[in-house]
Amino acid sequence: MIVTLIGGMLVGVVARTADAADKNQVKQAIERAKQYLLTQQKSGAAGSLMCYSLVKAGVDKQHPEIQKTVAEVLAKCQPSGYAPQGNHTYEAGVDAMLLEAVDREGHRAQLEQIAAYLVGRQSKHGGWYYPLQTGIEFGDTSITQYAILGLWAAERAGAEVPTDTWERAAKWLLMTQRREGGFGYHPAEPTPQQQGGDQTGTMTVAGTGSLLVIRHVLFHDAVFDEDVRPATATKRFGVLERLPDEKQVKQKPKVRTNPTMTPAAFDKGIKEGVKWIGDRFADGAASQYANYYYYGVERVAALLDVENLGSHNWYEEGGDDLLRRQFPDGSWSDSCGPGAATALTLLFLTKATAGSIQRPKRTPSVGGGLLVGGRGLPDNLDAMKIKEGQEKTRKAHGPVDALFAELEKSSDAKVEAAQEAVVEAVQLDRPEDLIGQVDRLKRLAADKRIEVRRTAMWALGRTGNISVAPLLIRGLSDADESVAREASAALCILSRRPNGCGIAPDPADGLPEDATDPQRTAHREKWQSGSTKLWTEWYMKIRPYDERDDRTSLKRKP
Repeated sequence: MIVTLIGGMLVGVVARTADAADKNQVKQAIERAKQYLLTQQKSGAAGSLMCYSLVKAGVDKQHPEIQKTVAEVLAKCQPSGYAPQGNHTYEAGVDAMLLEAVDREGHRAQLEQIAAYLVGRQSKHGGWYYPLQTGIEFGDTSITQYAILGLWAAERAGAEVPTDTWERAAKWLLMTQRREGGFGYHPAEPTPQQQGGDQTGTMTVAGTGSLLVIRHVLFHDAVFDEDVRPATATKRFGVLERLPDEKQVKQKPKVRTNPTMTPAAFDKGIKEGVKWIGDRFADGAASQYANYYYYGVERVAALLDVENLGSHNWYEEGGDDLLRRQFPDGSWSDSCGPGAATALTLLFLTKATAGSIQRPKRTPSVGGGLLVGGRGLPDNLDAMKIKEGQEKTRKAHGPVDALFAELEKSSDAKVEAAQEAVVEAVQLDRPEDLIGQVDRLKRLAADKRIEVRRTAMWALGRTGNISVAPLLIRGLSDADESVAREASAALCILSRRPNGCGIAPDPADGLPEDATDPQRTAHREKWQSGSTKLWTEWYMKIRPYDERDDRTSLKRKP
C-alpha cells in the first residue's frame, strides 16, 4: 500500500554520534544514491518520488528513466481529468511534484488537473484521508502533507488553488495539533490500533511543515513572530535582499480571494511544533520511518530558513546519521521500502525544499553576509553590545550620507555592521536619501573589500538613476560571485524587471550542488557573458538621449 510506502511512525532506538559528516562524504553518498535509483524499477507513487528526487539531485531532466516516468504520469491526465493508478492522494501529490520539477510551464495543464483532483479529495473538515472516505470526521496528517505538497507544486506552475482550500487545511492542522505541540497520525481516529492519540516525530514534522507551506503560499515572506523564528537565527543571504522567485512572479495566479486568516494565526502552532521537534529531535530518527522523518525536517528548516532546530544542527546531525545508515549499493531502507527511503534521503541531503523556494544558493565562492541578528550602526562604531552570544549594534542615527561615510572608512572587522546599517536605513527610513549619493557609490563600487562593493551595487540599483546601469553591468563580471549576484539583483530593481533580461538573475541558478570548481567557474563565466550581453542590449535601447551621440550608437555600413 502507498501509505506503508511513504508514511508511518513506530518508534525504535538508534545510536548517534556528535560528529557531523563532511561535505565530501555527503557528495559521495548522493552520487551512490543517484546511481542506485537510476537502476530501480519505477511505477506509481514510488516511481514519481524516485524521479523527483533525481531531478532535485541534478540528474538531467531528459534522462530516459525520468522521461519514462513523466510519460506515465502524463498518461494519467485525460480529457475527463486526472486518474491516479492507485486512486490515492499520495500519488497525486508526488506526480505534481515531479511534473513541476521537470517542466512547470510545459506541464501546466496537467498540473491544473492534478490540483483539481486534490482539491476535490479534501474532506469537509479540511484534511485528507484514504480514497472513498472523504465524509469521515478524521483525517491523516501524512496524506494531508502530500496533498499540500502537490498543491504547492501546482501553484508554482500557475494553477489556481482556492484560498479556501489552503485555509481549511490550515484550520484542520491547527485543530488537530496536540497541546504539547506535536501531531498524530490519525487525529480523532476512533480505533486505538491506529495510534490516533500518539504524537510522533514523523507526524510533527509533517504537520508543522504543512503549516509552513500554507503560510508561505498565502503570505509569502511575511515576517515571523520572533518566538517562531528568532532574530538570532542564522540567515543564508546570497544577496542583501531576496528577489522574488523569477518563475513564480511570471506565473503567479492573477486572482486570489483575500485570506481570512493572518500570519499570526499560524505562528503559535508553528512555534509549538518547532519546539516539539527541537526538544525531541531524536524521536523521529529512531523511527521505523527515519528517512521519511528527515525529509520532513528539511522542509521545516528550509521554510523557516534556519540552520538549527532547538539545539540541533539539523543538517549536520541528520547527515551524520544517514551516512552511517547507507548500504554499500547506495540505498537506504526503512519501512517505506528501499526505493522510497533512498529518494527521501536524497531530498534531505540535497536540501530539495530550499530549491523549490528558490532562495539564492550558498556556494563556497560567495562572500560574507550581514551580521547575524544585527540591527543597525551606532553613532560610534565601537559601541557594540552582546546578546545571546551574537554581536549586535544599536539602532542607526543620522543621515544616509553619514552612514556611507562610515562604510568608506570602516575597518574590515566592522564593515558588515556598517553595511547592514546602510541597508536598514534605506529600506525603513530614508530611501530618498540615495539621491545625491551616486558619485560616492561609484567610488565604493570599486572598493577592494567585497562587502563594500556588494553594498554599493545594492544601493545603486535603488537610486532610480538609469545612468548607473553601466556600472552595474560591469559589476556582473566582478571576481566575487556575491557581488555579481548583487549587481544582477540591482539591475532587476533598477529596470523594474523582476524576471531579469532573459537569463537567470542568480549566477548559481541551474548549477548542481555537487559541481566541481572547474564546472562552477565555467558556469559563472557563461552566466557573466550572457548577462552582460543582454543587459547591455537593454541599456542601449533605454539610455538617456545625451548619451546617444557616441560611436556605439553608429551602425556599421553593410
